[in-house]
Amino acid sequence: MKWIFHTLLIVYYNLNFVNQAIANVVEVAEAEGEITSPSSSECSEGFYTRSWKFGFSTDSVLFVNFTNFNITRCEEATLVVGSVSRETYCEDQIPSTFFSLDTIAVTFTSYTPRCSGLFRLLYKIIRITVTVLTPPFNYCVGKKISFLVDVKHVPKHDFKLLCSFICNQRRRELGNTTEIVSCNFKIPGKVSFLGKCESTLPRLRIQKGGELNLENELFHKHLQLQHHQPKSSKNGNAADPNDITISHVYLYPISYNASVGNSSVTMSVTPKPFDLSKYTSHSREEAIFQLQPQQVTSLGPGQHDFHLVLQNNVSYVTYTFPIYINEKLGTLNVTSINGRYVGMHPHLFPVQITLTKGAPANITLSIREITNGKLIPSENVTISCLSTISCQRIQISMKPPHYTKQFRVAAIAKNDISFVEGISEVIESVTKIYDVYFDSRRVFGGMSSILHIYVKGDVGNYDLKLFINGTLEINTP
Repeated sequence: MKWIFHTLLIVYYNLNFVNQAIANVVEVAEAEGEITSPSSSECSEGFYTRSWKFGFSTDSVLFVNFTNFNITRCEEATLVVGSVSRETYCEDQIPSTFFSLDTIAVTFTSYTPRCSGLFRLLYKIIRITVTVLTPPFNYCVGKKISFLVDVKHVPKHDFKLLCSFICNQRRRELGNTTEIVSCNFKIPGKVSFLGKCESTLPRLRIQKGGELNLENELFHKHLQLQHHQPKSSKNGNAADPNDITISHVYLYPISYNASVGNSSVTMSVTPKPFDLSKYTSHSREEAIFQLQPQQVTSLGPGQHDFHLVLQNNVSYVTYTFPIYINEKLGTLNVTSINGRYVGMHPHLFPVQITLTKGAPANITLSIREITNGKLIPSENVTISCLSTISCQRIQISMKPPHYTKQFRVAAIAKNDISFVEGISEVIESVTKIYDVYFDSRRVFGGMSSILHIYVKGDVGNYDLKLFINGTLEINTP
């Protein structure tokens, strides 16, 4: 019974030790401070242990300076420093100033109730930081980007740090541990930078790097944008006339957004990954916008404004150019608005052109003179209609021939997918009278008088009819 009691006592003691050790691990969060041995009240039970754990990365180094160390007997207390390799300090093993680039722990263990005032250390976590001062919307190729290189918590101990900054594959030595530097990057895409500090002490090196996404600033003159819309497909291998292709000098990155007219038809093209060979060779990049059948139906035939926006995070440019949706043309009617008779040359007469269906269209008009029963072409006039509504009612003024009285107006309308013709009825040019008035100052009652009649009009022959009190008195050419 006594043996069982003794075994239980040992198990209880070990569990208590493990729990206490786990509870006394302190993760050091402050960048600088001091650590001292605990007070005697904390060690009153006769066994005490506590660890201070320091964790950091390649941008940091731990500086430790012992200002007091009074552990004179190893069986009373120890101080262990390290991680994989460990150093135990007590009696003649006295710690001094040291630096550490690795995650380490400082562990104090006391086996007696007396642990107060056994050691005191000061620590600093020396850290290098590199801060980009330029705002993100100015991360542009060819513009200076500023960085602040700053080494924090540098101790006043007798050692020197030599710092440098590397960007664009160039190294610049810094005169101070806090300095503003700038860099001008020549290539878009992901670029890296690095701030680093070294010392004459072995393995004392800290560094901090980062990356930026550099973008080209977009300008019309640099892009040299061109656009193309193929004509109607005449075979299965031809391009779709509803595809709009744009090309420009390769810059990066570019996203494409487009809208057509004032409608809700919008399109976009996702930017491609960066291609260094295209950039260095100044190649041209293409983007294709495909109008879907429902979008074509929504827009309808005719000319439409294509609004294009090229943009990235640092800039944008806009373009507007016409595109065309062709519909097969219907019947072409040509009519003289004033009827068969029109004024002689050089008077203008109005002509109405009507396309019963389709758009857009280029319409060529010509006067066909009738000479000895033959149509003789004369000077042509070309007009355009860009929508179904405008093509259904076109009015234009034309001049009749110089000498021929009878003529017709012929019209040819065409677009990329159709061709139609139309011709008017016979039109005849005649002399035109604008005004007639009398000079009756020499007319006297009861005697013969001279009545002056003035006609304002074209030079030519007229039939003159004179009515007095409703009675026809004169009828003469």
